Amino acid sequence: MAELASGKVMIGHKLRRLRTTLKLSQSDMAAELGISASYLNLLENNARPVTVPILFRLGQTYDVDLRDISEDDSARLTAHLSEVLADPVLEGVSMSRRDIQQLANQHPNAANAFLSLHRAYEAMREAARSGDQISQQSRAPRPLDAVRRILESQANHFPEIEEAAEGFLSTLQAQNSGDNLLQSGAKPAMLIAYLEQNYGVKTRIMPQSVMGSVLREFDMHRGRLLLSESLKEPQRIFQIITQIAQLGFRDVVDTVIDKVARSQDEETQTLLRMALFSYFAGAVMMPYSGFAAAARELRHDIDALGNRFTATFEQVCHRLTSLNRPSDRGIPFFFLRVDEAGYISKRLSAGGIEFARQGGACGRWVPHKAFRSPGHILTQASTLEQGQKLLTIACTHRVQRTQPAHFGTPIYAIALGCDLKYAKDICYADNLGNLKAPALTPIGLGCRVCERQNCQHRGALPGGQHMRFDLSKRYSGLFDSMRS
Repeated sequence: MAELASGKVMIGHKLRRLRTTLKLSQSDMAAELGISASYLNLLENNARPVTVPILFRLGQTYDVDLRDISEDDSARLTAHLSEVLADPVLEGVSMSRRDIQQLANQHPNAANAFLSLHRAYEAMREAARSGDQISQQSRAPRPLDAVRRILESQANHFPEIEEAAEGFLSTLQAQNSGDNLLQSGAKPAMLIAYLEQNYGVKTRIMPQSVMGSVLREFDMHRGRLLLSESLKEPQRIFQIITQIAQLGFRDVVDTVIDKVARSQDEETQTLLRMALFSYFAGAVMMPYSGFAAAARELRHDIDALGNRFTATFEQVCHRLTSLNRPSDRGIPFFFLRVDEAGYISKRLSAGGIEFARQGGACGRWVPHKAFRSPGHILTQASTLEQGQKLLTIACTHRVQRTQPAHFGTPIYAIALGCDLKYAKDICYADNLGNLKAPALTPIGLGCRVCERQNCQHRGALPGGQHMRFDLSKRYSGLFDSMRS
């Protein structure tokens, strides 16, 4: 909590929501916290930043999680607003970075309402282009966006599924003497035997020429689970556990969906169900307590964790983002998967970091540099426009090829990152030298929302900016002559 002393953390809307939930007046809450009602009013309206002593009083008085309530949401909201305001339809609207930050800090409800209106406009614009009829359903967020928001709202942590995974491992361990599975995860032979003994499903490894682009297929009528030979051992384990989750733990997953996504459409719920089955598989492969302890012991050495728990680089990175149990929290990591063209196919924001929804990420950012050194883990210390300092780890990941060899094999860059303040607990930061004053690379979350000048990596103008043409000058970068 010491870092809060030097920063301005605004939690007005969270404080107001807590007071409303507790059905307290401002004077009543102020008296319980030992502050004046006028000061509480300033805090609720983000006219004053929260202080460490007040956070501690909140935790002691109302039994709230200080980490949750002290996390500043304004950076994420600012990023969303900046990107929306870069939409060409709003070209005539001029708002400075300071104006956008003030809107996010002081009027978060109004900012979110504006974002909702823009999402509805996007859906209507897309429907008009395609000739589809505009309906209430078409104005809803796309399933991918909706599921990502749900995962982020839950900090990618689902206690019910963690508990179910631990119960499954205990049952599996009772049937097999030997390793402590709650520390090491399940083994392939155990899972194959469990699937056949409990559900009458036999596992078969099939030629890739037969499976094509399908990696896993459940043949319910013949009682067979078919896995592609292109899958490596960690991926086969993952797919077997996913099938076990679908057969034996759907009720647990449906309970979670009923709690966090009851109002969502059927397509979104189906996609979320798939994500939660995968979450169960990750929790079985990398049991929470054992994995969290190993992550601290190994200082988040991803390769070493993968070797210990028989998991791929990407699977380990995914699991590290889910260590948010209140009694045993890990580092708040964000996750990113980007292809060679710069398209972000997977992303999970955390710690106030929000990625651009349109187009690629920043060309200065290390995930894009990973393709220059395939298979090598790269580390970068960087700083955002707002001054937040990040540590990002990136490495390429080659997926299984399911098409002819001359098509090539897809390669992705997997990135895992966090606030730089956690660098001392991460082995990859050791090569950065002095962590108190490391060499920082200035980056943005996307060219359309980044206002940095003189950037050779810029690929698009930020919202509200224009080009200045001068025949007497030739700049090194195409967008170096931009003006506001």
